[in-house]
Amino acid sequence: MPKIMVVHPGHDFSTSDVFDGLCAGLNTIEDIEVVPFQWERPLKIFGTLISSAIELGNIAPDKAEQLRSFTSWIGSADAIGVALDQEVDAVIVINGILFPPSRALLLQKLGIPVACFGTEAPYFLKTEQDIAPCYTHWFTNEMNCVGMFGDTKQYYLRHAYNPATHTRGPVNLDMTADVVFIGGGYPERKALLGGADWTGIDLQTRGTLWHLNLDVEQGATDIGRSTRYSEGAIPNEETSAWHRSAKIALNMNRRMTHVETGGRIVSGTAQSLGPRAFEIPAVGGFMLSDDERAHELRAVYGDSVATFRAWDSADLERQARYWLTHDDARGRAQSAQWEAVQPHHWGSRAMDILNIILN
Repeated sequence: MPKIMVVHPGHDFSTSDVFDGLCAGLNTIEDIEVVPFQWERPLKIFGTLISSAIELGNIAPDKAEQLRSFTSWIGSADAIGVALDQEVDAVIVINGILFPPSRALLLQKLGIPVACFGTEAPYFLKTEQDIAPCYTHWFTNEMNCVGMFGDTKQYYLRHAYNPATHTRGPVNLDMTADVVFIGGGYPERKALLGGADWTGIDLQTRGTLWHLNLDVEQGATDIGRSTRYSEGAIPNEETSAWHRSAKIALNMNRRMTHVETGGRIVSGTAQSLGPRAFEIPAVGGFMLSDDERAHELRAVYGDSVATFRAWDSADLERQARYWLTHDDARGRAQSAQWEAVQPHHWGSRAMDILNIILN
């Protein structure tokens, strides 16, 4: 029975959901044993200790990032021991930005193939390009970026929904909004929503960054910024409840890269769907998406896809009002979206990965 070690990204936001999804998907495959390596736990402890030491004046704030890199190296050390003790056949790292590349190289010296699912292209493409050569296989979330990771074997891997979490369920009466958006409150999203007239429509937003003035955050280097940026995050179960309970769940892409710099990707650089594009229909929600990534939306959802012109507040409002006043059409599209997304679960993606790294 092949054993596959899956390495947690070390983050406590959306990449953690990818880890959970892939583990759940692997567990649906017969004769595969999953060995999770959840090193985010010691990372959190180290992070708390560093923050406390800075507050007490025992560590200079400008040393924080160096210490965080060092604690990532320490926290990941057990990956080698677990892989040897469990005699794993392959290792899959999620995200890879925090996991020290030296660990991936050492695992390979032990004869273990080490793949990484890079989840941040094209937003953090340069960082991924730097670490990709340290892996035997690189799976990227962005189809446009295949071929950009040096000589490492590289493949496009679509996002997916978690078959253990993203299922139909009852409506939560406390979440029966007309329109809901769950995700980071980036400036372009705030401008898009703020430019529409929501009179008579119950619009709800949940997630990180909505409470911050991101213009003020540009150039920030303080140790507390990661805490500010993660405030407002909600668990996937709650997100799913909102998506299945609201009449319309918005899927809006982003262009912003670093909060501290205000940098943005060039329009058209990203063409692949994010996790929400699979999760909303999978839980039985009706998805209204921007059309910035229309090609793949059509490839997955065909005629069931409902879109508005990307970054056009007036068209977003028009489409929202149309679907809110056409219950039958919305219901038919909602059912068709659910049918279309069924093959796109993490069990299918896990099988794709295994067919590549074990053969």
